[in-house]
Amino acid sequence: MTEWTLDRPPADLRVLVSGYQSWSEAELRPLTDRPSVPLMPWRHQQGHDPAFLPSGEAGVWRSHTLIALIRPDGGGWVGCALDAAHTFTHWEARAEGDAVRVTCTPEGPPVEVAWKETPDVIGTVERLSAELGRRMNARTPAPLRVWCSWYAYYRQVTLDAVVDNARLARRLDLPFDVFQLDDGFHADLGDWLEPGAHFGGHARDLPGRLRDLGFTPGLWLAPFLASPTSRLFRDHPGWMLRGQDGRPLPVGHNWGGPYFALDTTRPEVLDWLRNLTATVRGWGYPYLKLDFLYGAALPGVRHDPGVGRAQAYRNALTALREGAGEDAFLLGCGAPLAASIGLVDAMRTGPDVAPLWDDESRRLWLGDASGPSARNAVHTSLSRWYQHAWYQPDPDVMIARRELSLLSRTERHTLLGLLDTVGGLRASSDPLALLDPEGLDLLRASLRVSRPDRPRTLTESFGGAVTHFTRGTFNLLDVPMASVPPHGYRERDA
Repeated sequence: MTEWTLDRPPADLRVLVSGYQSWSEAELRPLTDRPSVPLMPWRHQQGHDPAFLPSGEAGVWRSHTLIALIRPDGGGWVGCALDAAHTFTHWEARAEGDAVRVTCTPEGPPVEVAWKETPDVIGTVERLSAELGRRMNARTPAPLRVWCSWYAYYRQVTLDAVVDNARLARRLDLPFDVFQLDDGFHADLGDWLEPGAHFGGHARDLPGRLRDLGFTPGLWLAPFLASPTSRLFRDHPGWMLRGQDGRPLPVGHNWGGPYFALDTTRPEVLDWLRNLTATVRGWGYPYLKLDFLYGAALPGVRHDPGVGRAQAYRNALTALREGAGEDAFLLGCGAPLAASIGLVDAMRTGPDVAPLWDDESRRLWLGDASGPSARNAVHTSLSRWYQHAWYQPDPDVMIARRELSLLSRTERHTLLGLLDTVGGLRASSDPLALLDPEGLDLLRASLRVSRPDRPRTLTESFGGAVTHFTRGTFNLLDVPMASVPPHGYRERDA
C-alpha cells in the first residue's frame, strides 16, 4: 500500500471516483459526502466489487484504477494505475480532521502508479487515462450504430421480430450498421447453442437474413454464467467458481433466481469459452455483446489458487477474443473496466437505461444506483468521459419512443445529449413500428456520430456527477438549475 497526506481541509475538495465495473457508480461529489452501499448483498456481487465495496462512511470514497481530488480553483491531485492486465488497483480518499489521506492498494502484482498534483485536473485525468490505454494497446475503433432487441422485447424476443425490425429499418433508411439479437434466443443461461422454445427458430438462422438486408449480425452472450437448471451446470458442476464451503458460489440474482460463474482458472473452461465464440462466429456473428463479465473476477475458491482475480478475468476474456478472432467486434458489459482494455472494442460505461427516469426507492432507500434507469445511466456514463481512450464507450441505448415508456420529452432529449457528449457507440432498442414522426426524428438524431465532449469544470455539478461540458449542461436534479430544466440537458448556444 502507498499513501499520501494532503494538508487540505476535506470540506474544500470534491472527489471524482469510478466504480469497478460497467454498472458500478462513477461520481463527482463533495469529499465530505457519504457514498451509498447497497443494502442487498447480492447487489454487492452484481453491481460492485465485493472485495472493495463503497465505504458507506461520510468522507471515505473508494475508486478503481483512477481517482481525482479537485480544489475550488480546478486544480488538485490525480492518481491512476498505468497497467490493469494483472492487477486491480484500489484507491481510497479519507477525510481525517483538517487533512485527507489517500491510499493506493494493488490486488495482484505491483504496478506502476502515477500520482500528480496539477493545476488542471481535467487535463491530467485525460492524459493519464490515455497513457493507460496506450500501454495496454487499447482498441478504439470508429463508433458503430446498433439496433438491439433487448429494450424492445426483453426475453420474449423472436427471430421474426428481429427480422421485421430490420426490414422496417431498411424501408425507413435508418443508418444502422449492426442488428444485434439480445438475451432470449437460447434454451437456458449457459446453454447458448440450443434454441429457446419460444424463439421461433435458431440463432444461426438469423445472420443470413440480416446480411441480405445490408446489416452486420450481432449476438448477445453472458459467457461466464450458468443457471442451476442448465445442461452446462448439470454436465460440469466442477467447472463452477466455489465458496469457502466447497459448493458452487451464487454470483447474482437475475432470470428469476441465483446463478453461478465459471472458474476460468480451469484449462477446460478456457477451451470451452474459445469454442463458444468460435462457434457463434461461425454462425455469422462478427459482432458480440459479452455481458455479465464480472462473473470471472469475483472472489471465490478457484481450481488454481495461484491465479489472482484480475488474471483469471483477463485469461477468460483473452480466450473469448481468440475464439472470435482479431477482426471480431467485442462489446463488454457488466465488465471490470480497465482490466478489459486491449481486448474489447467497446464497453458499457454505465448502468442499463430504462424507459423511466429514476428508480428512486431503490437508489435512495436501498442504496443501489447501479440498477437500470435513465438517470443512473446518464450519471455514471458522463462521469467516465475520459474512458474513450480505453475503448469505444457505450452509454447504452437511445429510447426515442413515447409508447411503453415513462420518459418525458425532456428526459428523452437528455439521453440524446448523453450520446452526443460521450461520442461513442450509438444504439437504439425501440420497436421501430411504435415510433411516431417525432420519435423517428429523435432516433435519427441519436444515430449521428459525434466527437467526444469534455468537461469545462469539475468544481460544479447539478446532481453528483460530471454535468458541465463544453457543448452543454446536464441537470440531474428534480429542480431547475441555471435555466436547465429538471432531468434536462441544455446546449450552451441554445
